[in-house]
Amino acid sequence: MTEKELEQKFKATFRELFPKLKDATAVPLASLSKDSFEVGKMPDIILCLKVGGKPKNLLCEVISQRYPKQLREKGLQLLEISQGGRKGYPVIIAPYISELGREICKKIGVGFLDLSGNAYLDFDSFYMEIEGKPNRFKYPSEPTGLFNPKAERILKFYLLKDSEKTVSRNSYRNIAKEVGVSLGQVSKVNKKLDAFGLWLEQPEGLKIIDKTKLLDLWRENYRSERNKVLNLYSIMQISQIEKQLAEFCKTKKIPYALTLFSGANHLAPFTRYNVTTSYFSGDVGELKRALELKEVPSGANLQILVPYDEGVYYKAQEFDSVRVANPIQIYLDLYNYAGRGREQAEFLREKIIKF
Repeated sequence: MTEKELEQKFKATFRELFPKLKDATAVPLASLSKDSFEVGKMPDIILCLKVGGKPKNLLCEVISQRYPKQLREKGLQLLEISQGGRKGYPVIIAPYISELGREICKKIGVGFLDLSGNAYLDFDSFYMEIEGKPNRFKYPSEPTGLFNPKAERILKFYLLKDSEKTVSRNSYRNIAKEVGVSLGQVSKVNKKLDAFGLWLEQPEGLKIIDKTKLLDLWRENYRSERNKVLNLYSIMQISQIEKQLAEFCKTKKIPYALTLFSGANHLAPFTRYNVTTSYFSGDVGELKRALELKEVPSGANLQILVPYDEGVYYKAQEFDSVRVANPIQIYLDLYNYAGRGREQAEFLREKIIKF
């Protein structure tokens, strides 16, 4: 929708979306005196509320591009229009405000109301906060530009590189070569990262990635169902399964890497597990014959993930003679996994990832 369409939809639905604003009235902008606001700095919508018996204006700006960078820029403009809140309380209106967007609004001191039903208003004695409403306006193209398989390879590079090292345009070619993508793909991802406000400027025009915010954003958009899952059973113990899998793959020169609880256990043990899970890019039939495995509908103790992209093996390391996926990959796989997946993920992040 255009911003004009968003404005019309908001005016038609805000009382239904936010019952606490049912008595608010929209102030006709044409009724304002010429000196109410500077030329060219009129808010899109003004809502008048009664707070403690006194009128209070919400100065609202409608934004369709709700990337964090645009939210920050629009929020700062709105603060200027409201003269730091003296002329009214500044409020962003958007189709949907993400967790990162909410953080930005709160940090710079503006409220928000989104058409998905989330809200944050905090002024005088008035407080309203609504969160957890799903995005009603998610487009198929968002955020595929940042979280498609090739783009994810670049994100792993940034998250796993030495945090003290900066990234300049001259290094784009090296990134493309290391993770196996085109130079154009690196450029596209960096533009997306900029749109999400995830670059931190450094002296001399260099940049470093905001790793914490990037990982938070990625975990919310990660889709593990892209992997093909095979549930297998072996009469061997877990440690024996992992050892034999490792020996088989090493002999056959087959890419593999443990993930989920079995991967995390080699990096930051947190809870017991009874299923070994591994990425595997070889002939599954041959593996089943060699390790005497049986495919089962339930009771599996070996879960094979045929990866959606070879990038899952990036920076895999060997521990106890077994290859283990990098901690970022394991964290993403665990975060929305059933059982104690999220607990194990956060323990891994605290002990190993550390951002």
